[in-house]
Amino acid sequence: MATKAATKTRVTKKQVIAHRTRAVKDTSPNWEGCETWNGDQFHRYFVNAMAYYRLESEVKTFKPFVVKWMTEIGCAKEDISAMKKIKDNRINTTMGAVASCLLRGMTPQREDFNKGKDSSAWLRAEIVKVLAEGKDDVDPEVAAAEKEAAKADVYTPSIQERVRESALKMTEEIENALESFHADKEAFNPKEFKIVSVLRGHQAKAAHARIIKEFYSRDLNELLELASGNADEQLKEGYSHLARKYVKKLIDFYQEIHSACDMLTQEAKLTKKPRAKKPTDKAKVVAKLKFKKNDEALKLVSINPVDIIGAKELWVYNTKSRKIGRYVAEEYKELGIKGTSITGFSENLSVMKTVRKPEEKIKEFKAAGKVQLRKFLDEINATEARMNGRINEEIILLKIN
Repeated sequence: MATKAATKTRVTKKQVIAHRTRAVKDTSPNWEGCETWNGDQFHRYFVNAMAYYRLESEVKTFKPFVVKWMTEIGCAKEDISAMKKIKDNRINTTMGAVASCLLRGMTPQREDFNKGKDSSAWLRAEIVKVLAEGKDDVDPEVAAAEKEAAKADVYTPSIQERVRESALKMTEEIENALESFHADKEAFNPKEFKIVSVLRGHQAKAAHARIIKEFYSRDLNELLELASGNADEQLKEGYSHLARKYVKKLIDFYQEIHSACDMLTQEAKLTKKPRAKKPTDKAKVVAKLKFKKNDEALKLVSINPVDIIGAKELWVYNTKSRKIGRYVAEEYKELGIKGTSITGFSENLSVMKTVRKPEEKIKEFKAAGKVQLRKFLDEINATEARMNGRINEEIILLKIN
């Protein structure tokens, strides 16, 4: 036998925002507006609430509900103090659940529920029993420890929770727009609502935009499924009160929300400052470079290899092969070091020649200025060879420019 799908009821804007805001901190059943429900609705919600506390809560969480309820109805201070000190397992699930429901707005007595019995009166009677049974549970040290723990147990929302709560508050104009749709579907025009401007007015960031998009994704997906013609019977029944053209208006509106959120997220990526790159430690870069630190015969001492990084020109001398050479950086680049080699040099411009009289030529090199060094290799009568970038223990690092 087919069952009739539940008819969707429209809740107010304030109810939606209040419910979502509270959901950040407390997901337990909320009884707001229960006085307007019929007997069947009230009974079903009560059964689901009891199941929620049975499945989602622990034994130690029930006593605080009862203590708080006793405080709110004005029970004697000594009874409240005694309740705090008894063992947690004396408070059963039903007591804790009923206390929480009453705190969350459940009507304590209705003629069409539970044969008109008063839930508050029942809970009072159960508390009297528990206090009598647990009078020997009192432990001053435990009570003192629980008191200190209660002082320290102050809820501090996380950053994510604060962002979510802030994003919820930014949806007020959107909820107003949805209210106007249900008030006058024919006059509703999705294009009139500039969602991007609304969110910018609230200074919404990318994190807010992602949360707001998520809020309305479920409704949009349902409407898209309905419009596709592939919706199940329950979904069709839920939206049976809306003509196709009104469904199209809602889809356009929700898609406008999604587009606005995507736009804000993308803009944030464009304006986000790139993370500053941590400068490389030059000492670590040159740590593996092997070179000759000095040559006593020629009175030569190598420069610090760290200075090569970023230079445009490097002169070297191989004490074994008697070759003097110059590394020239490629255009728009600088010399660098990788492992035991020079990098970033031009293969065409970086050349070397063999020196016949090293003592004289090195002395001449030391005395040469920038202008003379430009022609230094050209004046050496020897065959020119290309530099390969490799540095070894026989090479002196002469000079950089």
